Amino acid sequence: MSILRRLGPLLFLSGIIQMTSASASPPRPADAMRGPDFVMAKVAAWVEPPGAPADLALADGSSWRLDRRRADYAVQANFIAQALKGDQCLLVSGNKAEHVIDRLGAARMLAAQQVADHDVDGLVTVIFHGPPSVYRVRLSRPGAARDLELLRRSAASGAFFDKPDLLVGIDTRAKEVVAVEPIADARKATPAR
Repeated sequence: MSILRRLGPLLFLSGIIQMTSASASPPRPADAMRGPDFVMAKVAAWVEPPGAPADLALADGSSWRLDRRRADYAVQANFIAQALKGDQCLLVSGNKAEHVIDRLGAARMLAAQQVADHDVDGLVTVIFHGPPSVYRVRLSRPGAARDLELLRRSAASGAFFDKPDLLVGIDTRAKEVVAVEPIADARKATPAR
């Protein structure tokens, strides 16, 4: 029996593997949040009128539109539905003046464990409790100085993962903190339903 005949099935299988691996592409992660505005609040209203952009109203009084033609519309609408169902704060990245949503995410209740004393290339490292998670604050982002002050206060306060003191918006793609509010202030600003 010739070598080619013996290796035939193996070569055939190898070809199939190469063809499928070349045509399959790994899932592409979401782009980093562009902002320029980052808002965290509970959902006050969510309306999906047929043939028109969906309307999102937040408890802070801001209103936003989500284009139904977006490729990620279902994912973004799911973030809104989950926040509404769980009565949780939602992180909105977008242009507040134009009411346009860039991306949505979950606002998290966290406690800072450590905040770096200085920046490296315009980024300040922040470590959160439980389990430690490392993110950065971009100094060029509007509001970054205020956010760093709140994060440093949290680290000095003794707050821990089981007793967080901050509501934090994180761009998971860029690994950056984009919004910070004291939990007490976030609760006061959110009207009861």
